[in-house]
Amino acid sequence: MTTRTASFNISDWTTAMRIPFATVAVVPFCVGILLAIFNGVPVSLPASISGVIAVFLICTGCHLIGETADKAEDAITLKTGRTKFSGGTLSVVQGKLNEKKVMKAAFVCFTVSAILGGIIFYIHRSFWLVGLGSFGAAAAIFYSMPPVRLAKRGMGELVIGVCYGWLTIVTGYACASNTMPPDSYIWCWPVALTVFNIILINEFPDYIPDSTTGKRNIVVRIGMEKSQWIYTSASILTGISIFSIWLRYRPFEFAFLAVALPGILLSFALAYLVAVKKLWKSHSTIEPVCALTIVLNHISSITIALLVRW
Repeated sequence: MTTRTASFNISDWTTAMRIPFATVAVVPFCVGILLAIFNGVPVSLPASISGVIAVFLICTGCHLIGETADKAEDAITLKTGRTKFSGGTLSVVQGKLNEKKVMKAAFVCFTVSAILGGIIFYIHRSFWLVGLGSFGAAAAIFYSMPPVRLAKRGMGELVIGVCYGWLTIVTGYACASNTMPPDSYIWCWPVALTVFNIILINEFPDYIPDSTTGKRNIVVRIGMEKSQWIYTSASILTGISIFSIWLRYRPFEFAFLAVALPGILLSFALAYLVAVKKLWKSHSTIEPVCALTIVLNHISSITIALLVRW
């Protein structure tokens, strides 16, 4: 383990914050705002902007907590290797950042997000909206924070699927309009399935560190061979759900089928790469799958914004 003295370095902090990964929360939230606008619902710009910033800070705080809570796994990852999409950033375990300062930064992120939540409440005066935001913040904190550590108990993937797949879009819509969108249980599926798969596929390269330290996520619990079929099934269901959304909201409007096709085709391609080509078997070949799963998540979010009308 590297033991150099931790000092302030902006690049170390931005790396630990994992800013690009915050897009899997921010993009769906913005899609929720766009759905409100596209469907003619009156929108509050101050509440929308406050919500976007709050979601980014909650996501960042979650990442920073993970850097400190996953030190044991990260120490093993230093020996076994990592991909660009798994194993944390190793900023704390390598001594680039001080653990206490990282936790303080996470506390600041959640504190500022709570203040922004207060601003949103002042604008809309809706306690149910506060409940949605509080649930998201609590899930972000306890995903990695001991002693709960949802990521360690085989629940992290499902919680992330709900929070990043359903909650972000619905809360974006609600922050913008102070109303709940109809039928969200139908059209949230592509985003929920893809963000679930983002977490799942990133657990493959971390199998040794996670299993060694007792982190009982899905891949550790059932093994990589069986987990590949969960990923494959979720990918196929993503393609089916995107097609179903087109059929429900834009029936036989073939111009919009062209909008849906990229997500549908990429879903089936990823299922093929994992189930048939077995790209999960090495760090070098799984990395493109991890990247394309994130791309599919964004495509799914944008597709929903363009297809869903009521």
